[in-house]
Amino acid sequence: MIARSNLPGWLDKDIVLLALSMFFRRASQGFLQIVRAIYLAIIGFDPLTIGFMTGFGSAVSIIESTLFGVLSDRYGRKLFLFIGNLMSVARFLLYALSRDFWILLIAQGIGALGEGEGAGQPVVSGYISDKIVDGTKRTRTFSTLAITNALGSTIGSLLAALPEFFKKNLSLNEADAYILLFWIGFLFNLISLITIILIREPNTGEKPRRQSVKSTIKSPQAIREITLYSLVRSTDGLAMGFVSSLAPLYLYLRFNADSEDLAPIYAAARFIPISLYLTMPLLVERFGYVKPLIVARAASGLSSLLIAFALDFRLASSSLILYMVLVETVMPIRQAFATEIASASSVGSLVGISNSLRTLLRSITPVVTGFFFQISQFHLPYILGSSLFFLNSFQFYKFYSKKGVTRGLIESV
Repeated sequence: MIARSNLPGWLDKDIVLLALSMFFRRASQGFLQIVRAIYLAIIGFDPLTIGFMTGFGSAVSIIESTLFGVLSDRYGRKLFLFIGNLMSVARFLLYALSRDFWILLIAQGIGALGEGEGAGQPVVSGYISDKIVDGTKRTRTFSTLAITNALGSTIGSLLAALPEFFKKNLSLNEADAYILLFWIGFLFNLISLITIILIREPNTGEKPRRQSVKSTIKSPQAIREITLYSLVRSTDGLAMGFVSSLAPLYLYLRFNADSEDLAPIYAAARFIPISLYLTMPLLVERFGYVKPLIVARAASGLSSLLIAFALDFRLASSSLILYMVLVETVMPIRQAFATEIASASSVGSLVGISNSLRTLLRSITPVVTGFFFQISQFHLPYILGSSLFFLNSFQFYKFYSKKGVTRGLIESV
């Protein structure tokens, strides 16, 4: 048992259990994000089909972003953490059992409902908001969870090298070596599911908790702020979609890099931000939320351009590491920023609604990117992504730099 007295005041037993659950989820997603597109190419799917399958999963995740966020404001967080985790278990099971297009497409859809346990996702953001009232302490919590997520993703990224090990030492063919890795993902998510069962629902002090869903977002101020934030997040989502969604396939097709080559690249990109997360609360205290986001988005645009025009694997992979470090490092700031512009009862709604629109637009990018890859225009998705990052930097400056951000800017009525 984890004694509360041995933990900081902003990090109780339930937050530790949540972090542990997220660790195993991130480990499995860490290698899945690397090997999925490569595995689909190995078993015979073309880039456009792979892009469609990836985009389908993103489109289905709109259900998670919208309904899970809003309904968790009404019915509580734990139920939806459990459902999302169960969907992740089912996704890996289907990947391990079938190579059929339709089964894998279903797995993509089911898995999309299970990708909501990241710290920036609506249910988790709402859970943290319910647990921790103070804004500075909440930023520390997001930074701490970012560290555990990064550790999980780093380990998961290194596990992406296992198919090559399985192929050499277990006499498996290339596709079967990936199947064994999917079984590992199934086990990780099963452990995560058990951990979620042990988590307690936050006590918000609201009686009754099950308020009307409309009441969390019906004020004109809330509608304006949710619309504005959704616009900013949509641009961000499109940019990341073009740059990130099929990056492993890009390196595989253009430079013949397999999952063993990509494992240390992604591991480095996910490990480097860990020490930087510790500085995020200090950065917020010194500069606020908005200035770091403006600079980081502009720098992400520059790194995306470097990926677009890289002539060899070394430069492309180094630029990808730079891009991922920039995105990951400021993620706790952006996550805490979202909770600061919303009242406690509407955090899930703000994050959920903005994520749903962001996800809808982002689901288009893998299909477009896959089409560009199929016609050998590898640089175009990264030029588009770079342009959108610059636009997103400008949006943060235009919409938020001259406005103070305080807790409860969006008030429920």
